[in-house]
Amino acid sequence: MQLNYDREKLLFLKDKIQAIKFAIFRADINSVLQLPNNIIQTLKVEDNGTIWFLTSCSGDHAKTIDRSFYAYLDFYKKGTDCRLQISGTATVVEDDNDTFITMSNYSKKLTGRLVLVKMSIQQAEYFENKMEPAGSLKDKFVFAFNQLFLSNPHRVYNFS
Repeated sequence: MQLNYDREKLLFLKDKIQAIKFAIFRADINSVLQLPNNIIQTLKVEDNGTIWFLTSCSGDHAKTIDRSFYAYLDFYKKGTDCRLQISGTATVVEDDNDTFITMSNYSKKLTGRLVLVKMSIQQAEYFENKMEPAGSLKDKFVFAFNQLFLSNPHRVYNFS
């Protein structure tokens, strides 16, 4: 039964990631050469929680960075009422036939300046920001009651 529950959580996260698409990427690498923090576009999200994306990396620098590292993605889309923060193990993957470049908005001319990363979700935090109604005092009280006792605007998922 736990497996189905985890699957439901992963499908919820997958839907949110695909809806938002863009995130701020930050790598936690303990080497001299680092991947830069930047905005990434999600290319693919698998049912097992693996997220595929491209990030920038200048020239031959990609060959010298660690192949596996811990990373963070912070998904947010202006005008939406949610935010998703994901952390997990990321791996630099060789994309020999440029399959993922063609899935992205990037030009093939940038192939040498991008690296393909796949990231497995180990923890995710989902936040919802519901706006308080501008109605009567009764409406504000009902909204506050619902926020406290009926809905959970903050959820934490652990997959490790």
